[in-house]
Amino acid sequence: MPLDVTLDPADVGLLVIDLQNGFCHPEGSRGRAFGADSVAKPREMVPHALSLAERCRAAGIPVWFTRQVHFPGDRGRARRRIPSHLDRRGVRLDLCHQGTWDAELLDEVKEHVRSEDEVIVKHRASGFYNTRLESVLRMSGVQVLVVAGTTTSFCVDSTIRDAYARDFDVVVPAECVADTDDAAHAAVLASTDRFHGVVTTADELMAALRPGAGR
Repeated sequence: MPLDVTLDPADVGLLVIDLQNGFCHPEGSRGRAFGADSVAKPREMVPHALSLAERCRAAGIPVWFTRQVHFPGDRGRARRRIPSHLDRRGVRLDLCHQGTWDAELLDEVKEHVRSEDEVIVKHRASGFYNTRLESVLRMSGVQVLVVAGTTTSFCVDSTIRDAYARDFDVVVPAECVADTDDAAHAAVLASTDRFHGVVTTADELMAALRPGAGR
């Protein structure tokens, strides 16, 4: 769907989800478990997401990053009675454990994080679940949340749905999100465009920005 509205940059914020070694680096947990091809699309997406961050900053739009951190002894997860998606595949994946290189942002992402940015640490898929994200977005005057990052069909999708449920407007530049599964990626983009927001491109987003629009 084209982004056929005009947006004031003062109403917009960018959230970049989970550009971490465990999800995007060939030597991270996902790459080691499933092969380098499993992180190929996330890695291809990273420069697009970082370019978007730079363009947003230049337009006066604040930027947030998220970082997924798992606790090896997570007793909440241990209570579950239905096997997880990884358990059902017979995969042992020590993904993004607290204090490990796996859980850190990619080096090229760290270089782009500025002092005024905030990195939100989360322990579940959604960037909103049990974090301060909603509070800092509200305090910053954000109404339109631009979402980038990985993985489209899990953490990105969960965050989009939670943003929509909190009455944020959601914009997703398609080249700035990625998944390991093409069909799952396409399904989330279609669902988002149908129900939860607008799927567009970074160029269309930038073209829609007009300082003072609607005020």
